[in-house]
Amino acid sequence: MTGIVIPNYNGTEHLKDCFESLGRQDCRDFRALMVDNGSTDDSVDFTVKNFPEIEILKIEKNLGFAPAVNKGIKHLLEDGNVDKILLLNNDVECAPGFLTEMLNCFKNEETGSAACKMLNYFERDVIDAAGDFLSLRRSPWARGNGEKDIGQYDKEEYVFGSCAGAAMYRREVFEKAGFFDEDFISYFEDVDFAFRLQLLGYKCFYNPRAVCYHKRGATTKQWRGYETRMCERNLIGLRLKNYPAPIYAKCFLFFSAGRVKRYLKFFFTDSPLRAYYAFSGYLAGLVQIPRVLKKRKIVQKKKSVDNDYVVSLMRDNPSKN
Repeated sequence: MTGIVIPNYNGTEHLKDCFESLGRQDCRDFRALMVDNGSTDDSVDFTVKNFPEIEILKIEKNLGFAPAVNKGIKHLLEDGNVDKILLLNNDVECAPGFLTEMLNCFKNEETGSAACKMLNYFERDVIDAAGDFLSLRRSPWARGNGEKDIGQYDKEEYVFGSCAGAAMYRREVFEKAGFFDEDFISYFEDVDFAFRLQLLGYKCFYNPRAVCYHKRGATTKQWRGYETRMCERNLIGLRLKNYPAPIYAKCFLFFSAGRVKRYLKFFFTDSPLRAYYAFSGYLAGLVQIPRVLKKRKIVQKKKSVDNDYVVSLMRDNPSKN
């Protein structure tokens, strides 16, 4: 059985499409759980009234993405019949057959997670993400983001990781890797988890036939500057925690130069305010370093792959800094 975790914060306008798309799946062996992150709209009442088959786990205040999905995952894993977990944003509509195609990714034991082809909800011939990748020099990137879908990502293959807006995981990975790092709160928590799985020897399988439609940033756009700040904050922890020491040392100057270039670009071509959000996020990330280093010891101790394998996972994307 598949457990589906749907985090929600004031997302009533998105829930109908999301829930109805689950109702159209040919695979019916699933439990869907909405984890409500302290919504102040009528999300809970709307769900109870219109979609009683959706279970609800209520949290009194908004804890952010990572804490919310962790609570949902742990709740569903209490059911011994749940052997897969699908994370699904409330602003995602699944194409028919989506769930079956995601399950088809787990034919090999080495596959710990699955990635899908996410298309833009409003422009359905535009790619939102076709798996996530990590770079030796630049920020993590969603493969294909913003590109017209002309079949360039229609090949089944292994990728670095999957966007947690629509990602499936084998039950055992949570038992071995733990859960999403709640210190990340939101943004890059999925890349961090993907990195930890890769270090443990688990691969991520991308299936282009698993299609869904995503309204990227529909929830966090409520808070001005939040995405910029959190990405810069969490990038420090992601790298320091997961990159093996020789690789981190090799990349450190690239990482540093990339941040300077990015902040200058924000200041001169975007707005000084966005540069402020980014730099304040960077400073907040520096404050986290003592805690990150403690986690790093645990992550690196569990590492079961060599550094050449880690380097082989990384690709460059010139459009990212």
